[in-house]
Formats: sequence, structure tokens, C-alpha cells
Amino acid sequence: MQQAWLEHDVAQCGYCQPGQIMAAADLVRRVSAEGRTLTDADLDTIRNICRCGTYPRIRQAIADGAARMP
Repeated sequence: MQQAWLEHDVAQCGYCQPGQIMAAADLVRRVSAEGRTLTDADLDTIRNICRCGTYPRIRQAIADGAARMP
């Protein structure tokens, strides 16, 4: 997940990044444990606030990171 974050250039100020990454990794693990693939509706459940407004890049990084997670 962290590598995807870097590749999608998500971080700007860095204030929310630790919480965003932890929430994303947890979401991917829960969805995977349920035997499902990640959907946009799943991404909508993450409620962490990013003051820089990088939400489109966050969503892309989560989807990319999910594909890489075991």
C-alpha cells in the first residue's frame, strides 16, 4: 500500500497519510477476508479527511495497492 501511495504521488502535506494508509490496508484485508474484490462502494466507507483534497489519487492508490497485497 505504501508503494502505491508513493507511485500515485498522494502525499502533499503528509498530515493524514499514516491514518489513510492504515485505513486503506484494513479495508483491503476485510474485503479480501470476505472473498470479495474492492469496489467503489468500499472506498466510500473510508472517512478519513485529507485537507489537501487528494481523494482521487488516494482512491487510485488504494485500488492499486489492493491488487498488490497478499
